[in-house]
Amino acid sequence: MLRQHRELQKGLLPLFSPELRGMRMAFGKGLWQMFLIFTVVFWISICFLFGAGYDGSRHMKDARMILRDFDQSPASTALARMINGAFAIHTAPNLVDFTHSTEYSTPAAVRGAVWDGDAWAAVIINQGFGERLVAALASGGDGTGATAYDPGSAVTLVTEESRHYFKVQVVIKTSEAILTALQAPYAQAMLEQASGGDNIRLAGLIQSADPLALIAPFSFTVDNVAPFHFDLSMYILSVTLSLCMVAGAFIPSNMWKTIETPFYQNVRITQLIGLRLFINLVWAILICLQATGIMFAFRGPSWSPTVGDFFGIFGIILLNTLAFSFFIDCMQNWLHPRFLLATYFTMLFVNISGAVFGTEINNHFFRILYATPFLNSGLTLRTLLTRGSYNKTRFSITINVVWSLLWWVVSTFLIARKARLVRAGKLLMANVPPPPSAPAVPVSEKAPGHSPQLTPSDSVRTSSSVELEPSSLARRSTVSTSDIEIDDM
Repeated sequence: MLRQHRELQKGLLPLFSPELRGMRMAFGKGLWQMFLIFTVVFWISICFLFGAGYDGSRHMKDARMILRDFDQSPASTALARMINGAFAIHTAPNLVDFTHSTEYSTPAAVRGAVWDGDAWAAVIINQGFGERLVAALASGGDGTGATAYDPGSAVTLVTEESRHYFKVQVVIKTSEAILTALQAPYAQAMLEQASGGDNIRLAGLIQSADPLALIAPFSFTVDNVAPFHFDLSMYILSVTLSLCMVAGAFIPSNMWKTIETPFYQNVRITQLIGLRLFINLVWAILICLQATGIMFAFRGPSWSPTVGDFFGIFGIILLNTLAFSFFIDCMQNWLHPRFLLATYFTMLFVNISGAVFGTEINNHFFRILYATPFLNSGLTLRTLLTRGSYNKTRFSITINVVWSLLWWVVSTFLIARKARLVRAGKLLMANVPPPPSAPAVPVSEKAPGHSPQLTPSDSVRTSSSVELEPSSLARRSTVSTSDIEIDDM
């Protein structure tokens, strides 16, 4: 057996033999192209994934917040001054003071601005804060250490946590940390103001004042106007949309590749376009019904759509899936298979980045995510499930409809073009077997000077008008899995 193996090896060529130079060059070219493509794809994907998530912390001034002092007492004015100064640092949100403005003249108006998305959050100094604090400092104590003062009624931090979870948490946690850090300096300032620098007066103040008013004259209460958290739920949403993108868009496109040639040759172009649209619609509907059911299976305290929301969620996911279905149809007609996988991978990561992290307070580079279907599907779903908060429905649905219509028109044009090329014999589909070869004629039987003539069925006209033998055509048809376009005319 070993001897037979050695005999067989004698007939094989060494890897670096001159005869295999062309094969080695083709192999090296393929490796280099794949390395270049996926190196670029990797960095683009990581750039969007991590950049969209963490770049927002460097652009906190793009997150607008509202400050409104509804008390306007000396105590509240001093507190508002300290809050404005603390938020002036570049790592804090952009706090705008509307105390002396006609805008947001009531607490309800301030909450409405946060609900509508005009502000990420708001700091409200509640009416009566100064009066309660002065009363607690003057005669709020009974000498036993008991307290009746409520510092949490001084300030309300209005939030809306249904927006992108990571961005919301960056803004809210920063605001909470600033307000908490101001409690001790404000207590010291109020104590010095009440005592006037007199030690005897300070001793009497400590004896008579409410102890909590001395230690913590103000605190804050968080009022989340849209109690709908998108931490785990947004991951569920992004995974669901990704499955719809893969299963709802890739499968019909690849299924069509196995049946397209007979239809191209025998069916009218208008019927071809209608059949392709029917396949995409039916498959997308089936996948999206399953995806909507999966999302309902994960309902809970932070993910609680009602039965009436089913069709709304289904419509959002269906539009998202159709947008990618038509896009992938076009990519399969335009790109080489080696580049298709890189395109799919990049598009998937970029869209997941938009769905999970958002882009509202990122720099302008990441604002391209506003044009991605995942981001707009997430925005529409938030508005639906929170019954109207951060309502960007008109914008987000418009983007996804434009996506779908644009790529559907382009894919329709490409289908019609391919059908004309196949019928004219100018496009050889990858799933079509090559024409049968004529029986080989031994060299000894050929007449001297005889040149065999090829019939039209045994040759293929190339763009350079070169006649190819059937055997060479068969070899060419097995090189690539993509369509082989013989003539662009």
